[in-house]
Amino acid sequence: MNKHRMLWIVVSIFMIAIIARCSAPDGQQGEHTGSTEENKNTFPDFGAMIPINQFIKQYPGQKVFKLSQDYPKTLAGEDKIPDFFKIPFDDKSRWKEWLMAARDYCFDGMIEANFVAQDNKKHNWYHMPWLHYGPLASEGFNGLAKEAPINPYQLSPQQKHPGQVYALGFYNDFAGHILYKMWDTANDPDPFVTQGPKGGFPEGTVIFKLLYTDLDSTDVPYLKDSYERNAYITPTFADSVNRVVKKVHLIQMDIMVRDKRAEKYGTGWIFGNFCYNGNLNNGKTMRERVKNLVPVGIQFGNDPQYKTNWINPYPVIKTMINDTLKETFINASADLPPQHLGWGGRLDGPVDLNTASCMSCHQTAEFPQVAALVPDEAFIGDTLANGAMGHLTQTNDPAWIKYYQNFRCGTAYNPKQALSNDFSLQTSLALGYYWDWKNKNIGGYYANQFSGVEHVVRRGGVPFKRARILKKAGPRQKANVLPENQGNF
Repeated sequence: MNKHRMLWIVVSIFMIAIIARCSAPDGQQGEHTGSTEENKNTFPDFGAMIPINQFIKQYPGQKVFKLSQDYPKTLAGEDKIPDFFKIPFDDKSRWKEWLMAARDYCFDGMIEANFVAQDNKKHNWYHMPWLHYGPLASEGFNGLAKEAPINPYQLSPQQKHPGQVYALGFYNDFAGHILYKMWDTANDPDPFVTQGPKGGFPEGTVIFKLLYTDLDSTDVPYLKDSYERNAYITPTFADSVNRVVKKVHLIQMDIMVRDKRAEKYGTGWIFGNFCYNGNLNNGKTMRERVKNLVPVGIQFGNDPQYKTNWINPYPVIKTMINDTLKETFINASADLPPQHLGWGGRLDGPVDLNTASCMSCHQTAEFPQVAALVPDEAFIGDTLANGAMGHLTQTNDPAWIKYYQNFRCGTAYNPKQALSNDFSLQTSLALGYYWDWKNKNIGGYYANQFSGVEHVVRRGGVPFKRARILKKAGPRQKANVLPENQGNF
């Protein structure tokens, strides 16, 4: 072969590579992340998707999900802290103003970008890496990761069928810098980044998550005129192998805000929650239908002094607002569909478990994940005829009492066994997935795996076999009688 022919072949291969890169489906190249040389950590965008040729044929012109992973190398200045941080969140007359301003901050530029983080022209938002791995892997249409089951009647009296939840989280510049410090390492991610007192998410951090369900308005009437997306999901939550393309519907939005003003309550975090209500008919286009998200409430502590044992069982007829709580405020507006809330009326979203709370669940985030996201005591008690939990009987157990204490930001739930992930369960999941992948590829085990037992996410319920095991004998509590002055019950 002569030199001219060899040169022609080399040049041709080079040109084909350039053309292939330029014409690759969106999500296959790093528009914001840069090349591999510029960004040594280029994470997979998603983990589950229909075959490429099928996608190109059936969805011409559509883009696949792209992980926003150009994490900021420097921490944003205090001048970048959102304006809503100036609103007093713990003022009962202004908490809703704070929550709606927080929602506006999350929506700013996002509605126009159709919640594609890289297309937001006003703010930078990032995604958590490594949620592409394992049986709950994120899918390729919109990056939604499988999250939790939904029990019958959990969302409405009309809901006769079980469902499931898929979600995607967004991290602002302050939180994105922490992702950079944790994941931009030469070898393994650094789990000490979120461990206090020196580590943790800084003030100014805003994290929000959109949660979708495969149920529709047939089962959940307030999902009328839903904000919907395509997703590559399993037919049922129990199925971890098969996947189908199906419409999913926005049902919930969660917000986490790291605010120093909340440290006086022993946490340093504020949680906000929204429920979708399509009956309001807000928004003229599909993109604008996110405006149908109605505030559920906020929580900045677990009210550890309040120990009255009650839950609002499924199906929910009305929202039982507990005005004696000092660290949870709930929306009393008729615009909010009836909510089950959490134990004792603490904040919890519609797809969350009615025996937990937003803050108690998230404060267990640690690596390795020794703590159960929801302790066993949440599934021990008396059930109704429809199978729903009606009353808990083990709330005097030390593990349950601990679950409703206030943990300071950056503090591990099990400090002798794990490092804190500073209330970020996605951080805990991502670190666990990474090490699971590394163990399987390198072989062998690591010592820290043996410091505790693995627990799966149980936001929406507990597997039937596990539930039968938890029906153990033990001292049982009678239902507490609620004080008459709690007129909202």
